Amino acid sequence: MSFPYTILMIEVTVEQVQKDSLEKEYGAFIVFLTKNEGPLGAPEQLISAFEAQINALKETNDLPEDKKKTSILYSPGLKTKRLGLVGFGEKDEVDLQLIREVSAIIGRKLRDLKSEKIVYIFPEGTSLDSQDIAKAIVEGAILGTYKFTELKTKDKDKFKPITYIGVYSKEDISKGLRWGKVIAESTNLARDLANRPSNIATPTHFVEVAKEYLKKYDNMKIDVLDEKQCKKLGMGAFLAVAKGSDEPAKFLIMEYKGGNPEDKPVVLVGKGVTFDTGGISLKPQSAIVGMKGDCSGAAAVIGAVRVAAELGLPLNVVGLAPLTENMPSGKATKPEDVVYAMNGKSIEIINTDAEGRLILADALCYAERYEPKWVVDLATLTGAIVIALGDQAAGLFSKDDTLRKRLKLAGERSGERLWSMPLFDGYYDQLKSKVADMKNVGGRPAGSATAAAFLSNFAENYPWAHLDIAGIAWVDKSTPLCEEGMTGAGVRVLSELLFDEAKIRNITIE
Repeated sequence: MSFPYTILMIEVTVEQVQKDSLEKEYGAFIVFLTKNEGPLGAPEQLISAFEAQINALKETNDLPEDKKKTSILYSPGLKTKRLGLVGFGEKDEVDLQLIREVSAIIGRKLRDLKSEKIVYIFPEGTSLDSQDIAKAIVEGAILGTYKFTELKTKDKDKFKPITYIGVYSKEDISKGLRWGKVIAESTNLARDLANRPSNIATPTHFVEVAKEYLKKYDNMKIDVLDEKQCKKLGMGAFLAVAKGSDEPAKFLIMEYKGGNPEDKPVVLVGKGVTFDTGGISLKPQSAIVGMKGDCSGAAAVIGAVRVAAELGLPLNVVGLAPLTENMPSGKATKPEDVVYAMNGKSIEIINTDAEGRLILADALCYAERYEPKWVVDLATLTGAIVIALGDQAAGLFSKDDTLRKRLKLAGERSGERLWSMPLFDGYYDQLKSKVADMKNVGGRPAGSATAAAFLSNFAENYPWAHLDIAGIAWVDKSTPLCEEGMTGAGVRVLSELLFDEAKIRNITIE
């Protein structure tokens, strides 16, 4: 890779450990607790080694049985000196998202104690599927202990990431461990891309990273269209955004062919604005910081395609990522300019800061050539969705009830919640233009809905859904699954949808 330094995703060894492994030396063992039931699934030899301390905590009512509470115990009785305890709370309230979060909380605490190798004891006795539990443990551990440090030089060696995650279980949970590892590492790859500043994470950089991580798969094809090729295809909306930048725009195409040749592919489309100044409609200083993350949709699509390829899903998956900066210059598109999208529709650009929908318009047109089974796009598209939903869910827009329901349930299973939003006829009325087929903005009211209505004009010939991830793409303070920064939003929910499409983990729609 043509970088001035090494930038590599941290890969973690994940494996199921057997009972004799409890005699080996790790940084720590981890045990889950529920109220009034104590340690779940913990082997007797482990409990015996820490019995005195556990009993002392019981006597003082300090045993961390409450939800997300933790304690770290120490004992000379085993080669592994630390035992991490973490609480679930009430047993009947345990779900997959809670497992992810408590795994992350205790994992991060042990990471900060320089425990590079940790072993979780599988929590027996819940009503959840064992493979799903294993997957959630690993997802939580890898996501929660991620830290973006690659650009630091001072005290860099003081940070020690988790490099090994073991899970002790009496039953075979290898599938779940594999799923969790691949999905979480792909999410962290998306985080890396979105966390990097735009002088590094240019459109060219995105292409190089995609090639670096996807070229090893025999059934993967990667194409890149340059600006000249995009112009020949009639991508006037995409190129209108790229005009203001000296950084060459790229249209990244990733084709994973894991299904039968005759199977229709599914298509994932991600917004890839590697920095968004707003263009001529320049953002204020308070809004411009953080805009290196406006590429989060494209980053998530690269991550989701990697999940499909790494796990060998029996599907044909296409990932499309229009990549560009949005900059002001003498060449930049101006408000009231009119451009034509790939499908021939004319667009009056009222606000150059509504650029994501422009690049997605041509990408959605390009998707049509695959005769897709369905298309999902995702983008940090509007501030309006943040006002509507905050950081608790992404907005889900679709007129296809089946695809909408599948996505909503995939969101619940993955922990990346989606909330169904409307596409009423009145939103289209707000986009009417006196000089073109449509405007690119419809005013302040219902800004996320009018943006989705705009996109639907370019996705008319296949089942389509739009995810506005602006509220969940980054966090400004640490959460259990992510320290401050970019979250890699979208990889997990798209992975669950792909699992369902591959009939590996079916989503039941009532």
